[in-house]
Amino acid sequence: MTVLMSSAHDFRRLSTTFFLIFAINFIAGCAISTSAIGDITSKTTSTESRPGVSSYQGRLSLRIASDPPQSLYAGFSLNGDAQTGDLTLNSPLGNTLAQLFWTPQTAVLKANNETKEFPSANALVENVTGTSIPLAALFDWLAGKNTAALGWEIDLSEMKTENFNNDTVQRLIAKRTSPLPTAELRIAIDK
Repeated sequence: MTVLMSSAHDFRRLSTTFFLIFAINFIAGCAISTSAIGDITSKTTSTESRPGVSSYQGRLSLRIASDPPQSLYAGFSLNGDAQTGDLTLNSPLGNTLAQLFWTPQTAVLKANNETKEFPSANALVENVTGTSIPLAALFDWLAGKNTAALGWEIDLSEMKTENFNNDTVQRLIAKRTSPLPTAELRIAIDK
């Protein structure tokens, strides 16, 4: 009789263990749709497949006059346009802080070993930076076009200047005056 009870107990423990392993794998499989993320990253990181796609690398600083003040300093690599693109933010030591991917259908943030989806590229950028930035105007500013954006003042005077080494230096300064809090975005593009 003890042999029968021992076998029943072992069977119950084995079936419980099997169920837990199955449940964990099932939940993990449902938690992140890797195919969707794979689709979005493959579409946005290949700039050669889309003619006329912009690509920029450099450094940026963003200061928000909130209480308390917020600041973001990072190296960046930006590809695409306001509709479809990707942005990688790096620390001064070169570590990847965040990767942003967007298409007209979705926007994805990969940071801190987590992946989050957002309803739009503008919502994604606002979540990462802490403030709204006019993405369509930003791509125009980076291309040297003085496109107006509500509440923003743009200075493109250093977008095509020569430094003492005859290297092209491109910098832009964008200041948001409304809505509050004010913000200042500075970008230096490496050539």
